[in-house]
Amino acid sequence: MVQFSAILALSLAASALAFPPYQSLAGLSKKQLDSVIPTLAFHPPESPPGPLNDTSAKLVNDAAHPWKPLREGDIRGPCPGLNTLASHGVSIVHF
Repeated sequence: MVQFSAILALSLAASALAFPPYQSLAGLSKKQLDSVIPTLAFHPPESPPGPLNDTSAKLVNDAAHPWKPLREGDIRGPCPGLNTLASHGVSIVHF
């Protein structure tokens, strides 16, 4: 039991050391802020990716997926995308 406790303690310590401590600057005095802020490095975020080269669109209402009205027992949710798929015969839930 002692070995298990030691192994558990070491693994928890290792995971705690894997992440550097980040603390809030709230509540620091002006003097403390004046000493901390100059040591902080600014790294601007990367630019977002550009538009996709593929601008084609897939029609949902094709011969393989015709629109079907709601049947008794069908369930629709708040997501219009999932509702559209369900109305065209795409089954999301598999039992």
